[in-house]
Amino acid sequence: MKKILWSVLILILVLCGVLFFNSFTSSSKQIPTQGVQTDISVIQDAEQRIAGAIQFQTVSYEDSAQANYEPFLKFHEYLKESFPEIFSKLEVETVNQYSLLIHWKGVRADLKPAILMAHMDVVPVLEDTKSLWTVEPFQGVIRDGYLWGRGAIDDKINLMSQLEAVEFLLKNNFKPQRDIYLSFGHDEEIGGKNGALRIAKLLHNRGVKAEFVLDEGGFVTNHMVPGVHQPVALVGTSEKGFLDLELSLDIAGGHSSMPSKNNAIQVMSQALTDLGNQPFSLAISPSVKDFMAQIAPFSTFVNKLALTNLWLFKPLVFKIYSSSAPGNAMIRTTMVPTIIRGGEKSNVVPNIVTAVINYRLLPGTSIQDVIEHTQNAINNPLIKIRPLSQQKEATGVSPIDNDAYRHISNAIHLNFGDSTIVTPFLMIGGTDSRNFDLITSNIYKFSPMIDPQGFHGVDERLNLKDYSKAIAFYTDLIKSL
Repeated sequence: MKKILWSVLILILVLCGVLFFNSFTSSSKQIPTQGVQTDISVIQDAEQRIAGAIQFQTVSYEDSAQANYEPFLKFHEYLKESFPEIFSKLEVETVNQYSLLIHWKGVRADLKPAILMAHMDVVPVLEDTKSLWTVEPFQGVIRDGYLWGRGAIDDKINLMSQLEAVEFLLKNNFKPQRDIYLSFGHDEEIGGKNGALRIAKLLHNRGVKAEFVLDEGGFVTNHMVPGVHQPVALVGTSEKGFLDLELSLDIAGGHSSMPSKNNAIQVMSQALTDLGNQPFSLAISPSVKDFMAQIAPFSTFVNKLALTNLWLFKPLVFKIYSSSAPGNAMIRTTMVPTIIRGGEKSNVVPNIVTAVINYRLLPGTSIQDVIEHTQNAINNPLIKIRPLSQQKEATGVSPIDNDAYRHISNAIHLNFGDSTIVTPFLMIGGTDSRNFDLITSNIYKFSPMIDPQGFHGVDERLNLKDYSKAIAFYTDLIKSL
């Protein structure tokens, strides 16, 4: 018995030794900051220009019958008036009528170009939410240190700050070493097929091979990462897939006074319940693994111990991250009903009921995997399952050991401080940048702002302190290239 106890004790000591060794030898992987922040204080009226940009209702609608492209053309003219250096000295090209591609030629032809991206379009303001806004959503009101309005953070902060940075550098006779492209799509909010994809194909056909692409994406957060008390800058290095499945059911209805045991609404409700009760398995994708490795040295002791010993504590890490909606989305293929239709009159039991389920696919989960999971979870042949037109597999993973990532990291540290932890992460939303895998495998997603408010919702607004940081971020990034 003593030998057994001693053996157990030795095993425990060895285990503790391994755990603590892994924890205490985990050191910072942050890239040292180089250079100094550019002084952009001489730029005048930048806040007024982005406020003016909000006033153009460049809305993308799912229903093409609602499309109105006149505001896009007027927005083009506004940009031309606002940034005369760019539109007089650089190559500005309209792609597919409404998207813009701006080309700034560099000094060295041997260097691959860099592509900075943003999109002009915004999501609609739902009619039943207009009364909830503090200000009219397309007035571009500046109040209490914020710019209020639809598109302020998604995505006119990136578009306008890129233009401000380039205009500033042109006025100061700066010449980039490599070619710089600014790619501004007009339909990102509905998939980007007619904007960003057309631009990417155009550049591909011209033989352009980019050093990297930087699009909207992660941001600097002060409170979203469990166990970390420093600011964290989230740079997307991969992106979840996207799929909409329509579930449809057609069974006998009739008068509500004589309901059958099973009606279409009840059957569909049961199907949605069954689906919700069978979530996808938890998994750590490559970008999330990189994310955990970067934040581990800066985490509280317990979190650090868990993150540096995932072979033992993975269940605990899953429990921590799955407790919040953003954390859960990082480690699981998610699914949620977003549209349900059925019935038009209170005394008529409908024959037909449909529901749309939106899925965001973790890398490693395919569209076919999702369809099979849905079929098995519902297990009802009466319900037909049909993929809708928008469907995208998860993207590949961009590296973090190259010059492109180092340049982005350095520009973040210059403008958000050395205490900010720059880390790769998995983008849980979709961006236009996924279309650019035709011309580069180095695709990154970062928006230079801190904890944005009102994203796709009521009272979308931009902290104007972030806007000056965004302009400086892009200025420093372009200079470093």
